[in-house]
Amino acid sequence: MTDYDVVVLGDYFFDQIFTGLPKFPTLGCETFADNLTTTGGALFITAAALSRLEVHAGWIGTFGQDPYSEFVYRLAQDEGIDLALTRRLDGPYQRVTTSMPFEGERAFVTFADPDTEDMFDFWMAQLAASSFRHAHLGGFLDAEHLRPLAELVHARGATLSMDCQDGDFLRDPRACREAIVLADCFMPNAREAKIIAETDDLQDAIRTLTQMIPLVVVKDGARGAWICNRDGVQHVPSIQAGPAIDTTGAGDCFNAGFLYGYLVEGAPLDVCARYGNICGGLSVTGIGGATNSPRRAELLDWLKRTS
Repeated sequence: MTDYDVVVLGDYFFDQIFTGLPKFPTLGCETFADNLTTTGGALFITAAALSRLEVHAGWIGTFGQDPYSEFVYRLAQDEGIDLALTRRLDGPYQRVTTSMPFEGERAFVTFADPDTEDMFDFWMAQLAASSFRHAHLGGFLDAEHLRPLAELVHARGATLSMDCQDGDFLRDPRACREAIVLADCFMPNAREAKIIAETDDLQDAIRTLTQMIPLVVVKDGARGAWICNRDGVQHVPSIQAGPAIDTTGAGDCFNAGFLYGYLVEGAPLDVCARYGNICGGLSVTGIGGATNSPRRAELLDWLKRTS
């Protein structure tokens, strides 16, 4: 049985990103982009970023027999991602997102084949058969499913973190709060934190969430990150790595940097957040979430330069 520092749970996406738009597309008009990039998205980004940081990570995910799955699977192999915990379905399992960055914002169009009926059972089986110190959910999981997963993780003496990833579930903040209390670390962005806490004030949201969860990490874009536990709240500024070209996947890269510091180095939380900010900050200087995600030596060099 392989011993992992962390296992990441969630699916791949095939990202196609149009950049250099002269204007945002409007109905009835054709708009030409300067560049088109195709790459891996969603949990591919976190897994690739962790691999570059030399974190021993296993990816629990699903691929199909279709061109999009094949493309991202090959990318993952090229990145040296451990794919022993993934599976390949007999039929297509298409997960495709078109992203259009424009003036610091993005628009998305996404198609995803329905999740398989046994998706959660597959996750649970792979967790039960694996040895790991930490499990990371790349997106939100409702309380009904998160409870048995968290119990399994904690029974193994491991810890659990969960990102949020904006979705329809945010329409029910109370149900969100019932779920997030089951995690050891919750990693939303600022907008998601305010919605779940039902407040327009980020500091109020941070205080509310910190009363519920041992560790809250709020990603606040160009303003950096907030690290919140029962000892207090720390703000860690972002880095100035260069102009932001594409913010797709910056949060996923932040997660990888934070988990590197937290799990591998056992660093203080503010240093973990600095690692996260470096990974996220470098990510936005390239097209595609993992394209400019740093390797370990580059991360440590940036830490020295920003100390």
